[in-house]
Amino acid sequence: MSTFVEDLEKEARGRFVRWDPALWSAFLNGPGARMGRGLASGDASAGEEVLRNYLRLGAEGIGLGYLYPLSAGRVNFFTLAWSELLPRLLPELKQAEQAPALARMWNLGENLESAPPWVQRLFCRLGSSLSSLEDLEGHLHTIANEAMEPPSQTLGDTSTAQWVDLSQEDARFMPGELHFLAPAVVCVHDRHRATAAGGRDAATQGVWLVKKPMLLGPMGCNERLEPSTGKPSKALTSLAQRDPRAGDWYSTQHNEWRAVATMHTSQWLAVILPA
Repeated sequence: MSTFVEDLEKEARGRFVRWDPALWSAFLNGPGARMGRGLASGDASAGEEVLRNYLRLGAEGIGLGYLYPLSAGRVNFFTLAWSELLPRLLPELKQAEQAPALARMWNLGENLESAPPWVQRLFCRLGSSLSSLEDLEGHLHTIANEAMEPPSQTLGDTSTAQWVDLSQEDARFMPGELHFLAPAVVCVHDRHRATAAGGRDAATQGVWLVKKPMLLGPMGCNERLEPSTGKPSKALTSLAQRDPRAGDWYSTQHNEWRAVATMHTSQWLAVILPA
């Protein structure tokens, strides 16, 4: 195996301009070692072949920039899959299912590289708790449909309010302008860090507006937003009249299914949902 690893690294150094030897070393000694231990309990030759393919695809991911180091401060599904999910879950599958599952995970991670950042975030947040690789596509397909398709209920005469504390993700975050990315996904921009600086993305956060709203973390969104000028929805106006936590709105947005608002003196996001 040591000769295989050396040859694989030598080939990768020649193929990839962005090859990262430090990341490769960390990958081998961390996830790679865990995968090796997990596969050692079954048929030795079959387990070694799966391990070789896992390492080969991991090297490919490093060379293509799919696999991020911890220092990057970024999250994507490929890094989650190759660093956490596969070493933990692949050895639990029957040996005949391991190679196909590895190939499916590669295809999924590669396809998600071209997906919007919020889709990556959503899959990472929900994918991190996976307990099995069986029916992975069906599970993630269900998530995608729930997030991208319009909710079944529209905002009517009755509604409920949720308050979402955006400081949970970023203690400095001061919510400002916001915009919808999908019928029930909103991107909130920090009013003081609304433009990129020093090569970094602008400070943004995504929220999936389900019954219990889910924070999605930084969105990597550098869209320039104009101050909202439209009137708040009736549901937001009603909330401001009856809930003492609602101050003067800084920015509001609404569609057929959801209404959201930020405030001048609060790190909370007000979310209006159908009752």
